[in-house]
Amino acid sequence: MHLSLEQLLAVRDDEATAEETAHAAGCPACAEEVERLRSLRAELAALPATSPSRDVWPAVRAGIAAQRTSRRVARLGWAAAALAAGVTLVVGVRGGVEAWHEAKAAREMRTLIAESQRLERALHTAADGGRVENGRTANTIVEIEDRIATIDAQLTRRQSESQASPELVDLWHERVRLLDALVNVRATHVAYVGL
Repeated sequence: MHLSLEQLLAVRDDEATAEETAHAAGCPACAEEVERLRSLRAELAALPATSPSRDVWPAVRAGIAAQRTSRRVARLGWAAAALAAGVTLVVGVRGGVEAWHEAKAAREMRTLIAESQRLERALHTAADGGRVENGRTANTIVEIEDRIATIDAQLTRRQSESQASPELVDLWHERVRLLDALVNVRATHVAYVGL
């Protein structure tokens, strides 16, 4: 059995055990391999020391830094694009929701104006023809008409508004509610007086 490469290197470097050294001296194959390893080391030591014609490490380092920067810029670009898309989506959705609310408010206001006009016609149609009212009924009618006049003044001030705002819709709601109450008070009074 021959020595392993590790044992042969130990014999070459004078670090082997006495047993390994004795085997290498007595075995022609192992002795030849130890001699080959010694001559290989001598040949390698005889090679001239060379250095590259120029130092390429700074160029390699600069290339790596440029790649990192390029990747970072690309990631930032994608992040900026994603952020811009998110903002666009939010603005678009918000604009759509606002447009929907404005359209809903405009429809509601048109309905309220139509109902207000219908109640006004009902008041004129149900005019009691000069019938006498009791003091409490007359007082209630005056209070309702005063509140309607206040709302009408607010509506006149806001006439320049081109869009149906929630406040404007609320004013029309209140006007319709008061007109409905006025129609009910007058209808109840006419029915009572007619009995």
